[in-house]
Order: sequence, then C-alpha cells, then structure tokens
Amino acid sequence: MKYPILYYCGKRPDNCQDQMKTDLVNYIKEESKNQHFPSRRELQNKFHFRLDPLFSGIKELYTDAGLTYKLSPDQGEKVEKATMLLEIILNNLDKFDLILVKYRKATEHGIDIVAKRNNELFGVELKAYSSYESLKTKDLRQVKRSITNEKLDKAILITTTNKVNKEVKSDDNIQIITYDKLVHLLEKPAFAALNYIRESSVNKTSKLRDINKKRIFDYILNEYTENNRKPCYKDIAKDLQLHVYTYFDSLFTIYKTLNILPPTTKMRGARSKTPDKELIEMWKTEFKKYILKEVKHGRYPSGDEVGKQLGISHIWNIVKISDLYKELGLIPYRERSKRKLTSRAIV
Repeated sequence: MKYPILYYCGKRPDNCQDQMKTDLVNYIKEESKNQHFPSRRELQNKFHFRLDPLFSGIKELYTDAGLTYKLSPDQGEKVEKATMLLEIILNNLDKFDLILVKYRKATEHGIDIVAKRNNELFGVELKAYSSYESLKTKDLRQVKRSITNEKLDKAILITTTNKVNKEVKSDDNIQIITYDKLVHLLEKPAFAALNYIRESSVNKTSKLRDINKKRIFDYILNEYTENNRKPCYKDIAKDLQLHVYTYFDSLFTIYKTLNILPPTTKMRGARSKTPDKELIEMWKTEFKKYILKEVKHGRYPSGDEVGKQLGISHIWNIVKISDLYKELGLIPYRERSKRKLTSRAIV
C-alpha cells in the first residue's frame, strides 16, 4: 500500500507522527497532480485522524507539500452531483408515494421538487452532500421558508449523508431522509450514482474553469458593446448558469479587467468604510472627460447633469462635483455661481 500509515486499520502505532506527516505531504502532492486539493475536513474524515497535532493548520500542510492552499469548490461538480440526485429522486417518486407537479434545475432558486400526495402539496428539498458533510440548521430553515413561500402543506428533506447536526430534527411538517434511509427506499441501479455523490470531492480545479471565466468576460463585453447594458450577478446566473463568486472575487473585478465602468449598485464609493479607489478613479476620469467637453462650449455642468449624462442618479456617492472642478483647475461649480450673483448685485 502506497500510504500504509494513512490507510492503517485500527489504532495507529505510537510514535508514527513523522511517518503520518510524510504520508500526508506525499498524498497532497499526488492528489494535486489531478487538480484535487483536499480540505481539512475531507482529509480527517477519510483517514480518521486529527490534523492539529501534526500541523498548525491545513495551510502548513500544503506549504510543506510546496503548494498554496486555497479552498475552491468546483461549481460544475456541485451542479453535476445535485443534478444526479434530482434525477434519482424524480425516477423514484413513487417510492415516496408522491406524484410530480413540477421540478427545478440545480441552478434555479426554490425548492427542488413540488409533488402531491392525496390532497396535500409536498415540497422535496435535495442535499447532495459528501459522506463527511453534515445536514445543518440552515438547511432546515431553508425548507421551512419554502413551505411558507410556496404555500406547501409539508416537505421532505433528502440528503446523501448520515451526519445530522443535533439541532436538525424531523417534525410534523418536515420529514428528514438521510442516506441509510434513502438506500432502503431505492433499488441497486441508483447505488453507483449515490456512491459517486458521497465520495467524489468537489475541492478540485475544474478543467472548465478558464473556459467559464472567458464565457463571463465575453458575455459582459458583448452585452455592453452590442446592447449598451451592464449585466449584474443575477443576469450572469440566469443567462449563463454560472455564479460570479465561483470564478472571481467580485463582479467589479471583471469590469476592472475589461476596463468598463461598472454598475454603481453595491459599489464601494467615497462614503464606504473601505472605498474602492480604483473604481472611483475610473468614474472620476469619465466625469472629467464630460466636464472638459462641455467647458469647451462654455457650459459648466452641475453634478446632476454629469450624473444624468453617465446614467448615475447621485455622483456624490462617488465624488463631489466641486472636487472634480478643483482637480481640473477650474472654479468649483458653487463658487462660480456665487461670483455671478455677487457681480450682478454690484451692477
């Protein structure tokens, strides 16, 4: 066996920590070749050990392996697993005494399946979790919200893990079906897919990652140049079935890279505790271009005029109009107005 201490059956021998550390480092190196980067939880559950006595943390383990640790779940893998579980349950709804009303894809919002049993409307929420993941209280809260929002009578929460947080419990309105209960309801053809969902890691770099990043870039650039539209997070999720945070730190990172003025919604402007100076400068440059263009024709636009021209309702969330005039070496807008009023009064 390649990693005898890692895969050791029973209690490991005393004084094997050095060998354990060596095996872990080598294992991480080998897995990284396949673009798989195991998390702390994944390692501890797979090999039944605690990381803390061996390393100060998961980052130190990766550093010793000559790698940089960055947990980056493959969104495509997560969607694939969710879709597999959805297909399994749809093909076996009769096992739950349910008749299908409608279902949603893994990338759509809302409860996964709506079905009927007698005169009652049921919602079925699916959680395609690995064997070492736990069903959480937030999962239960999500189902409770769906019962209210979608006017359901009851709901079933189905998951591929056996681990359930203590606070998560079935009640009269919500039935919880964990993996062990699920396999008793299903037949053998479904077992291979269930095993894949439970054992395949999502912590790996997708070969499609760069392709999907380019798709997002191309989509935004095309919408801007062809339709004069600046897509937001929801547009990308709806039209591409891709989530911005899976590939970028934020939507603004994309706009900066494309050198396109971004939407101002949720932008960290001048009034923010942590202003995004780069974005502010991008907007200020465009404001100044418009002001200088108008000044050549003898016009000195106000802040409202500048904002209207560039499609912004309040430019003072980004910069004061007086500051723009000062930076351009022009008399600030308000001071110029006062001078005109004063001169008229003297006349």
